Amino acid sequence: MPLSKIQLQPGIFTDDTVYSQEGKYIDSDKIRFMKGRPEKIGGWAKLDTDNIASGVVRALLPYRANNSKRYIGIGTHSHLYLYDDGAGSYIDITPASNYTAGAQHTTISSGTYTYNTMWTLDMFGEDLIGVNGVGGRLVRLSTSTFQSNAATNAATVVNTGVPASANGVIVNSASRQVVLYGAHDGTAANPMNVAFSDLQDITDFVAATSNFAGAQVLTGGNLLLGGIRTRGTILLFSDTSVFTMTFVGQPDVFAFQQVAENAGIVGPQAAAEFNGTVFWMGNDGFYQFSGGVQQIPCSVERHVFDNLSKQQKMKSFAGINPKFNEVWWFYPAGTNDDAEEINKYVIYNYKERVWSIGSLVRGAWAPEGIYDNPIASSVAATSSYIYKHEFGTDDESSALSCSLKSGDIDLPQDGDDIMFIDKIVPDFDDQVGSVTMNLKFRLYPNASQVTEATEALATTTEFASIRARGRQMSMELSSNATSSHWRLGDVRLNIQPDGKR
Repeated sequence: MPLSKIQLQPGIFTDDTVYSQEGKYIDSDKIRFMKGRPEKIGGWAKLDTDNIASGVVRALLPYRANNSKRYIGIGTHSHLYLYDDGAGSYIDITPASNYTAGAQHTTISSGTYTYNTMWTLDMFGEDLIGVNGVGGRLVRLSTSTFQSNAATNAATVVNTGVPASANGVIVNSASRQVVLYGAHDGTAANPMNVAFSDLQDITDFVAATSNFAGAQVLTGGNLLLGGIRTRGTILLFSDTSVFTMTFVGQPDVFAFQQVAENAGIVGPQAAAEFNGTVFWMGNDGFYQFSGGVQQIPCSVERHVFDNLSKQQKMKSFAGINPKFNEVWWFYPAGTNDDAEEINKYVIYNYKERVWSIGSLVRGAWAPEGIYDNPIASSVAATSSYIYKHEFGTDDESSALSCSLKSGDIDLPQDGDDIMFIDKIVPDFDDQVGSVTMNLKFRLYPNASQVTEATEALATTTEFASIRARGRQMSMELSSNATSSHWRLGDVRLNIQPDGKR
């Protein structure tokens, strides 16, 4: 009999029955899809051996000062830090006054939510600004002052008319105005209020005929949670709706338009933008905006949202990895509603429109640009680290384990005959180290699987001889060695009929 190729559809599919997932991959860890082929993701290493002393990292913002020095703004649930690239150290710049540390976890008491702290960070010129979560304060670090005196802390922005609290901050680049959403209106908390400053003035939020400051209360949701810049506009997200905020000049200053209902965001950091398209994670699906809102078809949707920790879902965040045409979402999954931390990820390749899943503990992400690699933080209440990703092939100096599992594959036509297999011909590209292949067989969709072959496929393996029988077969690939990497091609099997019983 001639050799038969195992041809599987790219991407991970978790939401179908055993038999309907025939010819598809159904599980993965540390695997991506590029040009229709699965491959091991890149590794990571510490950016610096120094660590962030206090608080779980919830936001990262790399930037360059006017003199080209590199920094990273780092918001933890309790503190604000600055990574000084020249000094190679993490410096606590938490405001010394008018600042209240936030909570690591979302808690519920007598029906009242106290949300975990999710920083939003942005740049006002060369100065780092931020808001530390729902009901936080606007803070600012003068970078030039810090450069002349490294003991400089960020300071809470206090002035007549500056909102006493907000849910987040974003700067409108065209007019250089600071926008606070969920802003205190001067009398009481106002979770759907958007306040904006005068042009190039972070301290003036008082509307007047002589300036561009003002405010607008939006309708469509209970809480404004996030904002992100895209071409010519800002997208604002509530828990249920999406709005555009576009600068139009006097007298209105900004025009607001609700562009979607029932497509709100799961958390403040759960959106990412690339080349004019915004991607975000909602409460029950994934969405994108490039002039209009569309739900993204997702082959792992139930897998993600059935396991998402609903109480801690605001910790979920997005990260762009443009070298591989990917947006990553990290989210907390599990049964510990009171204290679940980020432990899972889902990847969407927006060019090839395929998904993959896995486990990874991270607290925040920033794309390459200021640094040559994407960076991401660990999750620890003390002694957190920042890692440069897509760096080498290992988890620092340890092996980066990865795995890939297919659904059942009929042998060869709708599982009519029992088939006998006696040879595997592997096909890998860019392989370093051995890859373990497990072949499992069964006679019917609801029958138990039996492992009939486990083969270690080295770079020199031409073929492997086995003896296995079944109507349906699934394949599992894994590797767990330092410096290993692989990309799967077309595995071939020598198959011949072995009867109908």
